[in-house]
Amino acid sequence: MAQKISITLDASKLRALVFDRTYANREGTEVRVQEVKFDLIEMKPESQKVVYEHEKFQLVKTHFAVQQQTKEQREANAEVNYIGEGISQIWKESNVVDAVVVEPTEKDDLPF
Repeated sequence: MAQKISITLDASKLRALVFDRTYANREGTEVRVQEVKFDLIEMKPESQKVVYEHEKFQLVKTHFAVQQQTKEQREANAEVNYIGEGISQIWKESNVVDAVVVEPTEKDDLPF
């Protein structure tokens, strides 16, 4: 299981995705924010790629980021705008040896 996913986004593509949104906060003051919305999609296991190998963990390309599409864009099969990727850190299992219980083969007459 991945414990961390690092996301890398292409800043040159993100600039075109920035949009302004305004809302009123609790005090009634109008607040203006700039946002970028995108979808982070997990790749199929057969498409994932190990990008770094270490004795204790692997870095695996497991996700990709795309610009969100409207329903109309999806229905028209519009070209997908890939804007980044997600790399998961996956820890390898340690080499744990199961304990073996050894039963004595001979019984002693000792009281302890």
